[in-house]
Amino acid sequence: MGRVLRVLATPRWVGWTLLAVVAVIVCGGMAYWQLGRAESPTGTLLNAGYALQWPLFGVFFAALWWRMLHAEALQLAAVRGELPDDTDDDAAGPAPGNDGPAPAVGTSVPPPDSPFTPRPAGVRPGDGQGAPARGRARTDYNAMLAALARADARDPDETP
Repeated sequence: MGRVLRVLATPRWVGWTLLAVVAVIVCGGMAYWQLGRAESPTGTLLNAGYALQWPLFGVFFAALWWRMLHAEALQLAAVRGELPDDTDDDAAGPAPGNDGPAPAVGTSVPPPDSPFTPRPAGVRPGDGQGAPARGRARTDYNAMLAALARADARDPDETP
C-alpha cells in the first residue's frame, strides 16, 4: 500500500485521480438524469437502459484508474528493486510454470535481424547509398515534373 501512496502523491497522479473522480461523478449524474427521464411521462425503455449503462461506465473509469495506479506502482517498485509488499496482485509474482520473474515492461529487445531494431543516432530513413531503385526512379520522375512545371510557368499561353 505504501508504494501506491507514493505514486498517488505525485502531481501527475493527482491530476489523473481528479480526472477519474470527475468522470465517475459525471457518469453517476448521467445515470441519475437518465433515470429521471425514464420515470417521466415521456420516458422510454431506452432511457432506463441508459440509466443502467452509465454506472457501468463509471465503474470502468474507476477500474481503469485502479489498474493504471497499481501498474505504475509495480513498475516503480521494480525500478527501485523493492519487493512487492502486497501479494494480492496478479502481476506480483511469476505465473505458475514460469522459471523466473516476467521481464519489466519496455525492456524486451528485438532480435538483431528484426526490422524493429532502433536506428543508430543520426540516421534518417531513406538516407544513404542504399536507396532502392524505385526511390531513385521516383526522384527522377519528380525532377522531370518540376522541370515541366517550370517550363509551363514560363510559357502559360503556349499549348502543346
